Amino acid sequence: MDKDFSSLFSSLEELLRKIVEDAVAEALKRNAEELPRYPENVSVAQASEITGYTRNSLYQMHSRGTIPGAKKVGGKLLFETAILKKWVEEGGRMIE
Repeated sequence: MDKDFSSLFSSLEELLRKIVEDAVAEALKRNAEELPRYPENVSVAQASEITGYTRNSLYQMHSRGTIPGAKKVGGKLLFETAILKKWVEEGGRMIE
């Protein structure tokens, strides 16, 4: 009897593990498909989408030197996407 219970428990445990793994994989896939893709460098408008800050705030932060990854290219302010996203993950303002 204990052997049957142990076998049943093991089978249920394996089944639950597979269900959870599949559900997590599906959720990650769905989330990745829903996230917007950004180029290597983004405009102020796109940086605003990533950070949740207004465009005006981003210009002010750039002039004060309080936001990383910003650079002027041909008179336009651009942000390096990877640096900006890392900054957000480390405590910069996140999308609301």
